[in-house]
Amino acid sequence: MIDLDTEDMRILRALQDNGRMTNAELAETVGMSASPCWRRVRRLEADGVIRGYAARLSRRALGLGVLAYVSVEIADHGEAVTRDFEAAVADLDEVIACHQVTGGADYILTVVSRDLDSYADFANKRLRPIAGIKAISTSFVLKEAKAQGGLPV
Repeated sequence: MIDLDTEDMRILRALQDNGRMTNAELAETVGMSASPCWRRVRRLEADGVIRGYAARLSRRALGLGVLAYVSVEIADHGEAVTRDFEAAVADLDEVIACHQVTGGADYILTVVSRDLDSYADFANKRLRPIAGIKAISTSFVLKEAKAQGGLPV
């Protein structure tokens, strides 16, 4: 864990809200002069606290009406099987997140698709054939009560 002071935290909150602001705008927002603000941002980037900058896209505007959480159990927990499963999942565009978890499932995948038919094609033709999968269970999102946002800094 990296030690962050209050100025670092203000910078991180501001950038999570608007990653497109210029350094001058950021410095003004957090109450610093431009040069020290720029140095802090560069240090936060170098330390890996800031991993990159991206636009948040609307999945619905892009025609991705289905959001699903897919629980996956794998048959063998050997290193090779888990490595191969993770590599195969990384190549699936529909999978926007993959987490190894505790509990009944071994992995939880976050999956998007155009509609239920395209999800069925994905599940049956691209996900199920991955070697080592024992069971798959899908939960479809009915309503996004709170979409993923920034981290609490």
